[in-house]
Amino acid sequence: MAAELSAEQLDQFNEQGFLVLPEAFDADEVRCMRKEADHVLELILNSSIANQRQSGRLDIREIANSQHIVRKIQPINDLSLFLAKMSRDARLVTPMQQIMNDEPILMEKKLNYKDPMPVPIEGMDVGKIDDRFPVHNDWAYYRAQNYPHTSLSSAISMDECTVDSGPFRVWPGSHKEHLEHEGMDNGLQVLPGLIDFDGGEDVLAPAGSVFIFHVLLVHNSMANTSGRPRRLMIYSHYPKQADKGFDVRNGPGRLRESPYEWEYQRKKDCGEFQDVFKAPVFN
Repeated sequence: MAAELSAEQLDQFNEQGFLVLPEAFDADEVRCMRKEADHVLELILNSSIANQRQSGRLDIREIANSQHIVRKIQPINDLSLFLAKMSRDARLVTPMQQIMNDEPILMEKKLNYKDPMPVPIEGMDVGKIDDRFPVHNDWAYYRAQNYPHTSLSSAISMDECTVDSGPFRVWPGSHKEHLEHEGMDNGLQVLPGLIDFDGGEDVLAPAGSVFIFHVLLVHNSMANTSGRPRRLMIYSHYPKQADKGFDVRNGPGRLRESPYEWEYQRKKDCGEFQDVFKAPVFN
């Protein structure tokens, strides 16, 4: 069913820059999302091992206890038909259409896993830095391809977002102007002095919830200390009237990585390689 927003919800978004729609997707749909997330994880890690080359889609880290944690995989939509369909689901698109007053066009798709690995993954070029994300807004990245600051980002929670799982932390109302950023070792961050880095509020929500936020909204997330994954399927859309080209942001990376993934599949099919990585199971 389409998730029509009320006038009160639209006012809340305009004032705070974000909106949470709890449990928009049911338990069966969440199970399918998790299954697809595991499939993508196995594909990217096994293809990296088979080709002795770390996939450009993969962001994997080594945290303080020497444990490997998959931070994110990007882009994602060409790897899962189910997740590609999610990006067009009315429960996601209809609220964005109301907020934009225009047709939302998909331009970014990534899966933020924060998924702890039970054993280190051999052959990975793993940065020794935790899985947190800096205090930033998404437009600090999207402006490089001239996407408009009227674009929207959204996230579907595959797992319950709890205090210890490294949930989104947002600075309500920070979407009303762009704050300049600087480069850090794990991404872009708002310049010191422009915002209280110790402020913000955690977005805690059950699995299946939708979180829609303005691309100028300042947010981050802390390290996941729960021992379980905190998977968020993140999509970003721009208003159709901006008239941008197709897949400008993620297209080059997709084209660069696809031949290696097909080479991995060929090696599997002819018996030159057998999968060595299996997605961890969490009860």
